Amino acid sequence: MCLEETFGKAANYLQTLASELNPNELLRFYALYKQATVGPCNIPKPNWYQMQARQKWEAWKNLDDMSHDAAMNNYIEELTRISPSWEEDIKSDSYRWVAISRLINTEEEVNDTDKTFLDWIKDGHEEKVQELLDNEPRLVNLMDTDGLLPIHWAADRGHVKIIEHLIKKGADVDSQDGDGQTPLHYAASCGHPDVVKYLLSIGAQSIEDNNGVKPKDIADDNTLAYLSTM
Repeated sequence: MCLEETFGKAANYLQTLASELNPNELLRFYALYKQATVGPCNIPKPNWYQMQARQKWEAWKNLDDMSHDAAMNNYIEELTRISPSWEEDIKSDSYRWVAISRLINTEEEVNDTDKTFLDWIKDGHEEKVQELLDNEPRLVNLMDTDGLLPIHWAADRGHVKIIEHLIKKGADVDSQDGDGQTPLHYAASCGHPDVVKYLLSIGAQSIEDNNGVKPKDIADDNTLAYLSTM
């Protein structure tokens, strides 16, 4: 397995451990991930009052000019130290991904005046989302830097009404992100039965992601029943 593939699997697996890690460990993984995927810190230092953002910035900045390969190797080594059996775990049937809302919080607080369309979706602000969509329908296909569309974020956060607005504006219920995951993957793994039921009611399909995983394979106990026959 090549380094990039191992790193990708390690990053996915870390999602299942995020709630068990202390703040320093989370910062370390955050910094190594940014270094591996982006390179040396390339963003301005946050203001003094943005405490969480400053901590993340400093952790990343402290890696200086560490190479992509070194960052990936360090990330894998750190994960192996914390969870020596992680590579075996991802092969087992009990392995389950968790959605991005359960990851280390890498999002910074944003003032309302600075919020983007995706920020309003994450906040679950239905009125603002509808207003922006009415003014600019093309926002429905706005993809972020991670390859996620608005409907993925809405499914991840459990916002049924917002998904309805997006669908009415032309969102594809089976949209796939950069990893091949659909909104149904996100809703299933996050435990949003209302979203799962709605997506299925409008024709969502059980599509395999890039690793051959279907929504039912990562569904939690609240959503598995709705997907077990797919």
